[in-house]
Amino acid sequence: MVVTAQRSSVRRRLRGMSLAELLVATAIGAGLLAALGSVARLGVQARAQTRDGNEAIQQARFALQRVTAAARDTAPHSLLAPAANTSGDWFSPVYFCLNGSQALVETTSADTACSAGRVVAERVSSFGLTPAAEGGALTAESAAVSITTQAAAGATVTLTERLRLGGGTQ
Repeated sequence: MVVTAQRSSVRRRLRGMSLAELLVATAIGAGLLAALGSVARLGVQARAQTRDGNEAIQQARFALQRVTAAARDTAPHSLLAPAANTSGDWFSPVYFCLNGSQALVETTSADTACSAGRVVAERVSSFGLTPAAEGGALTAESAAVSITTQAAAGATVTLTERLRLGGGTQ
């Protein structure tokens, strides 16, 4: 009798899984894989957006460095408000302008159409220079520069820096 019970137990173990058990296990596995795929896709998208935002900030910082270098190389003089999205004659002969492709271009004062020169930042939505008011009066050599860039998903990043003609930043 003991031998028969052992044989019956061995047969049950050797029999394997039924079709219903296999289908349930497959459905659970597929559900887990789908959930993991969604999580992985979200992680990749977040990483791409972060990289895009970091690139926009890095380009804006580089553009600020170029503008600051131009200011450092320019002798102090009276500053008048430049045309929108340009540096006007502030750093003559160097001229910064925003072209139709939303690129900030470093060119010469003769290129008022902003069609030549070197692109210092892309996806720039605005570029501005403002004479700084200190104590209620305009200072001839002090100004603020701001650059706004577009990152992924419509996010914008604005960097602003105060600078001095012939003297770098404040």
